[in-house]
Amino acid sequence: MTNRIDIVPPLLGLADPIEVVNALRKRWRARHGNVGYFPTNRAQPRIEACIKRKLEALPGIAELKSAQRESLRRLAREGALVVGPKTAHEVDELIAALHAEAPWMSAVSTAIRQQLLAVLTTGRSGLLLRPILLVGDPGCGKSHYARRLGELAALPVRRIDVGGGSAGFRISGLEKGWSGTCPGIPVETVLASRTANPMMIVDEVDKAGVLTKESGTSTSLTTSLLEMLDLGTAAQFGCPAYRVPFDLSRLCWILTANDLRSVPAPLRDRCQIFAVPTPGLGDLVQVYDHLAHGIKDADLVAFGRARLENLAAQGLSLRQLLAWVEVLRGYDDRPQYH
Repeated sequence: MTNRIDIVPPLLGLADPIEVVNALRKRWRARHGNVGYFPTNRAQPRIEACIKRKLEALPGIAELKSAQRESLRRLAREGALVVGPKTAHEVDELIAALHAEAPWMSAVSTAIRQQLLAVLTTGRSGLLLRPILLVGDPGCGKSHYARRLGELAALPVRRIDVGGGSAGFRISGLEKGWSGTCPGIPVETVLASRTANPMMIVDEVDKAGVLTKESGTSTSLTTSLLEMLDLGTAAQFGCPAYRVPFDLSRLCWILTANDLRSVPAPLRDRCQIFAVPTPGLGDLVQVYDHLAHGIKDADLVAFGRARLENLAAQGLSLRQLLAWVEVLRGYDDRPQYH
């Protein structure tokens, strides 16, 4: 069973006129051999005119570069794959791996498990989630958790930086009238990976700004995100760069924030909100044991574990723990001389 869906109108997958002519010529020869003459000069103009009439229903296609048209045509022909667990057992394996790396976020993992099992009961599969907003202190593992969820499910993972006020354009894309025309990160990722549900991580949504054009038109992170987080508008997202509708309703969105009060109310209304606690020493030790499993030098692992308590007493964050494990791995990888 293939788990592919249409992301752009199938009409965009129409073959090139030359391909159609070659296919007709091949069929002609299979039926008639070398007898008779295939009317290429008459067939090709008619095919070109037919395809042109159909594509005129989608404005802006003629203005795209050949590489852009080809990427759209390939997506229209092949569809996009919905990636993620296909059975209840795979769901449990995914959640178990998440819990091993972030035990203090068990409430989030449990909610995700329930949603994925509910998806399976409808006959669908894959990592299909309602938008999630993780709120907690810096360094408590919000972004790491989101990234690992995508990686463990084998999804393309993209992080969208909200700094500088341009995050709205990085999500929705740029049309003509700005310094450059380009698709947003969601469309760009779907086209490049041909995956219907890539993971989009938007960090610190409580600190996003607004970018204004000379004409006075502006965009903000909230405006762009609301269009993506609403299933109805996301299913018919009009990309300003490609000027064709994309179905982005299956994208996985995880937003993070340090202060829930600074997150706009419309975003809060569209997300499942989870308060992420700061990991305790027991949590950090469990994560350390999990991550240090691949270090070959047992003495080095023991030294790192003993040092962990001293580091935790100084206010060790998950980010610092990950950096500490990388230091130990660096020592473990050094050549040994005898």
